[in-house]
Amino acid sequence: MFFSTSTVASFGLLATSNLVAGHAAITGATGNAGGAGSAIGIDPNTPRDGTGRNPFQQDSTRFKGDAAASCGETLGGGTNDIQAGTAQVMQLNGATLPQITAGGSVMMTLHQVNGDGAGPYTCMIDATATGTQWANMTVTQNVDGNARGRNNANAMTDLPLNVAVAATQTCTGTVAGQSNVCMVKCQNPARAGPFGGCVPVQMAGAAGAAGAGATAPAAAGAVPAAGNAAGAGALTQRSPKKVDGVTVTDDADEEEVF
Repeated sequence: MFFSTSTVASFGLLATSNLVAGHAAITGATGNAGGAGSAIGIDPNTPRDGTGRNPFQQDSTRFKGDAAASCGETLGGGTNDIQAGTAQVMQLNGATLPQITAGGSVMMTLHQVNGDGAGPYTCMIDATATGTQWANMTVTQNVDGNARGRNNANAMTDLPLNVAVAATQTCTGTVAGQSNVCMVKCQNPARAGPFGGCVPVQMAGAAGAAGAGATAPAAAGAVPAAGNAAGAGALTQRSPKKVDGVTVTDDADEEEVF
């Protein structure tokens, strides 16, 4: 059978369009002792009312490539840098990171962009906040999804994702001028991912411990707080809804071109 050049090109465009399949972003976080934050790499100017690659997936973290074992990368910002990213989280949410206690909890808002940004999520914590020494956490409220991290019904929806902090947990990291910092990492099982994010948190009572009254240093190229800035307001969650005009098959084996 003969295919013209135009026909082959059409098939190629169709295949490429089917690769755009989702993601998620942790747009808000707080600890059991207060504070506010988000995953590093979050851009508050990213619109949350669509599903496509540009602009809706630009600040979704994917754990692949050179940074897969640490804090991943985003389309819009590249590799997530822990120091600069934490400084930007503080600029956007206030100088107090999510505050935790041993035996406490972290409550996060996960914005599911599209079908394969769903759960179930696994979470871990690094007491050094370097993204190199992860220990598993217990997820106390997860996001619905199948074994491949897919659930089309929750696209374009803010969902709770909560984890328990171990009773023996300590935080020893020094990040962005703050002492006693841990890093919490959550990721789903999506074949095109994993997707999720890294959220800096701090043991309660240690705010500014790296210097009395210290404030977060300026992050290079920091995004001004606007629109959907993560923080207390970002923790208001919408009920799941149907996605008009978006048809993604749960059984599809898509592989994202990131």
